[in-house]
Amino acid sequence: MGGRDRRQHRGGGAGFRLIAELVTLVSIVCTVIGLLAGCGSEPDTATPSTPQQIPLTAPPTDLRWVQFNGMRLPQAAEGPHEMSDVIAPGGFDRTPPGAGLAAVNAIVRLSVALDDQWPQVVRELIAPGQARDDFITNRIQLSTTSGVPAGQAPQVQGWKLTAFTPDKASVDIYTRLPDGSMTVNHTTVVWAPAFGDWRLLLPDAAAGASPVDAISATPTDMVALTGA
Repeated sequence: MGGRDRRQHRGGGAGFRLIAELVTLVSIVCTVIGLLAGCGSEPDTATPSTPQQIPLTAPPTDLRWVQFNGMRLPQAAEGPHEMSDVIAPGGFDRTPPGAGLAAVNAIVRLSVALDDQWPQVVRELIAPGQARDDFITNRIQLSTTSGVPAGQAPQVQGWKLTAFTPDKASVDIYTRLPDGSMTVNHTTVVWAPAFGDWRLLLPDAAAGASPVDAISATPTDMVALTGA
């Protein structure tokens, strides 16, 4: 990129740690407005439907797994429903299981997307705002040309919704790394009425809190994903 130093993608848990590194960098002005239309706010033109009352601990139904750049991703009856886009499929139910699935799919795809894939992931799965703009600016300085090597992929174990409303959900995602250690990734998804879908809200770097923490065990009330 015009003389800039470029770092290569590392396997293992580096994909998830990449998000923590990028969102904690110093905020800078968005320089790729032409890359993503609507770099600011999204229009609110649709009337959202009333979501069903489902427990926060409800697991996804008809769970299945798909591969994306060396990572296994959960899909279920709660989403994604729009499967024509293999890079950034969307259409998740406005329910706790739908929010959990949306969070996992967005954060994993953002973490391991290749150079020619991440703009589409950002455009389709990430909520607009300064944190997204900062991510774009920093991501174009990196180079990821291959997926996670075999045997080095983190495994998503499950999630826990720490808060849920029809418009916003806080989702802790639990992951086992290749060395056996475990992490929790604190994520937030927001409902985008214009698209009728969840969008991952990247954390504010100015807040200072790390989105990823090391843990010794998963909580007993985690929504475990079978086959993980």
